[in-house]
Amino acid sequence: MALPSSGQIDLNAMHVEAGGGSGVQCSINDSDIRGLIGKGSGVQMAFSEWYGASSGWSGSVTVGVQNTGYFLIYGYGTSFGSITDTTIDNLGNAVVASLIYTGGVPGVQLNVSAYVANSGWSNLNIAGYNFARTSASYSTNYSNSTSWTWNNSVNPFGTTSGAVKSFSMT
Repeated sequence: MALPSSGQIDLNAMHVEAGGGSGVQCSINDSDIRGLIGKGSGVQMAFSEWYGASSGWSGSVTVGVQNTGYFLIYGYGTSFGSITDTTIDNLGNAVVASLIYTGGVPGVQLNVSAYVANSGWSNLNIAGYNFARTSASYSTNYSNSTSWTWNNSVNPFGTTSGAVKSFSMT
């Protein structure tokens, strides 16, 4: 459940949304709380930045297929497939560039068009297959993008173009 989009907001509500317990000691600089809006440690923040923040992201992918000439890619990319929600609230509204399974070096990859910290979520579930953030290779590059890659994983999208697969991030 997202934090309120207006009105009063408090640190306890932020902590609960981030997965912490109610009434438990916390600070605005705790990584789970900062992760709700994709902020780094020690940076300036205002409570108003948390309006509407959510610890989760969910939707569905209509599977597209891209043939690279060497291997197939399944899922959603900028030129194939579709996704119901391209904005990940709990990563500071980062925009999804792709959510794919690639057959080259088999693996699942989540790419966002922003630099975001490797925090703010624990698990990505695609069609019943769980991918832990801590099991992924995390990388960023100079063009302001971030990727999480799970090598040697199963293809959660299947091979049928047009199939609809649900996902959630917690």
